Amino acid sequence: MTTRDNVHPITDADLAAYRNDAEFRMQNIPMRGVSYDIVAELQKLPSVGGYLVNEPINHVLHVLRRGLCLYYELYRELNDTIDVRQTTFLGSYALFGMSALIVHELPMPEGEQLASFPKPEDDFFRVGLGADDDIKMILSFYLKIVTQTDAQDHPIVESAEDLVNLTRDYFIAARDQMMSSGDAHSEELLSHVDGAIFRIGELELRGFTLATRSDTTTVEFTPVQPEEIVGNTDAKRALLRYVDRLALYDVERGFNPILELGGLPSTVLFDGFPGTGKTSLFRMAMTRLKQHSEQIGLPTHFVTIDPGIKDEYYGRTAKLLNERLGLVRDRRALVLIFFDDIDLLLLSRGDPGMGGADKDVLNITMQFLDGAFTVHTGNAQTYAATNEPTATDSALRQRFHQRELIAGPETWDDYVNLLQVKLTKQLQHGLVQAGGNSVAVPKSINAQPNTTNGLNLVRSLLPRNSKQQLSWRELGELCIEFKQKDPRFTGRPIESVTQRLLAESADFDIPETWLSDPTVFLNRSYNEKVNLLKTLYRPITGEMIAAALEQYFHSEQRYASEAKVQKTQRLAADLEAQMAARDLMIPSSGEAA
Repeated sequence: MTTRDNVHPITDADLAAYRNDAEFRMQNIPMRGVSYDIVAELQKLPSVGGYLVNEPINHVLHVLRRGLCLYYELYRELNDTIDVRQTTFLGSYALFGMSALIVHELPMPEGEQLASFPKPEDDFFRVGLGADDDIKMILSFYLKIVTQTDAQDHPIVESAEDLVNLTRDYFIAARDQMMSSGDAHSEELLSHVDGAIFRIGELELRGFTLATRSDTTTVEFTPVQPEEIVGNTDAKRALLRYVDRLALYDVERGFNPILELGGLPSTVLFDGFPGTGKTSLFRMAMTRLKQHSEQIGLPTHFVTIDPGIKDEYYGRTAKLLNERLGLVRDRRALVLIFFDDIDLLLLSRGDPGMGGADKDVLNITMQFLDGAFTVHTGNAQTYAATNEPTATDSALRQRFHQRELIAGPETWDDYVNLLQVKLTKQLQHGLVQAGGNSVAVPKSINAQPNTTNGLNLVRSLLPRNSKQQLSWRELGELCIEFKQKDPRFTGRPIESVTQRLLAESADFDIPETWLSDPTVFLNRSYNEKVNLLKTLYRPITGEMIAAALEQYFHSEQRYASEAKVQKTQRLAADLEAQMAARDLMIPSSGEAA
């Protein structure tokens, strides 16, 4: 059955229709001129259960049978609309679906040094002989691999975890090879699957891409509008243009027309100090693309890659990363991929701290950015953010074609805008008292940083005994002076300062009667509750803001000074130890030569 959204649900009942075919094939696997029963062969392996196979092995057999049923179902369904002679395409897609389901339904086993299947050559899995002959070859190779022995004639599979891991590896390789070769098929053939979604439980096949239902649900994130981005004028303008151009993607052609003329880079690198707004810019891009996706009727995928993807078990990191990056191949969706803190995620080659997972992530990412397994069609963009660009691998940096310097707030009114964004609710409720306009004027894209000595200006205009309120401009120029003294005084200090101000403003205890007598507070309307709470808050004054800014700046300077002293002491101790070691190596003058 096909729904109006071109979704093809494949139920357990649909799969059960092929159960006899699947079991016959599992009981008759040709290898070395003899037919083998996979259950009987697995019973011979050590530690897998003997006559009655144990539960993990039984689950592997169950998943293999379901995968075979899906193979036959996809082959038959596509055969209804595709010329029966297109055996390579039919076999590729059926094997892709079978492998994807097996990998999806097998758990990721725990343990170290489990039996594994190394990545084979790109043409290892061959299809095109016909449904039954293709699957006989796939299962024959599988059975040979799981029953092989090492140089000492010991079985490779010694536990249930070995078999689960080896099975997953084998079908991940089959799945990925079919996905990588998907673009090699003609547009006419691809049109039969690119516009369809084959849904098997939580798994969805979309062309030669896959997703789980959890991946395709609405992404929860706090929207960021362009006016909420303070500073970074050039980067903001460029990013908005990129996302707008991404939305021009022609889903029927499978290509973005703007790529005919240029102006839509596939990779963009954000470079700037912590707190300059790199993550906020990406959230702005997500917000903009989400709005466009609703306008043009295309789904979106947002993929974040951060250091959390690294797994302690060797090989799993590569699997997880490949699965996430595979969403780019969904030609009927718009995709944004974001590598957060890429300098921490991808270490440079030769780094002494680089382990197996680090090498996997670096190699896979560079291949991905190179287009080794993907084609840039204008439906996806990859962004990366770094605080230390020189800490990343030089070859990796070169794969980011567009670079954007993210400097954060640039002028006094940038800082004022940022302060007011962070204190929006307090401004709305009249809990902020500062002189001048209550709303800062957005700066022009050509505005230059104000070089006025802000701190001296504030102190000259407002002596300590003055009752005049500090103005927004004076507060902004105070921030500019701090930034001139320390370039790392960016947007992040404003977040810390406003949180401190909110705590100072909320310096009160809830009256006991508000809880003991429901008529006082609990039974009132929401707006009445807010108005009652406002009476307890202390207004945030310009002087409070200036004091908090100064306190933060001076504390950071103190931390930097202490860190410098500690570093000097460590270097001095190392030098002293080296000198002592040298004295030990030099023989005394009284010793014989």
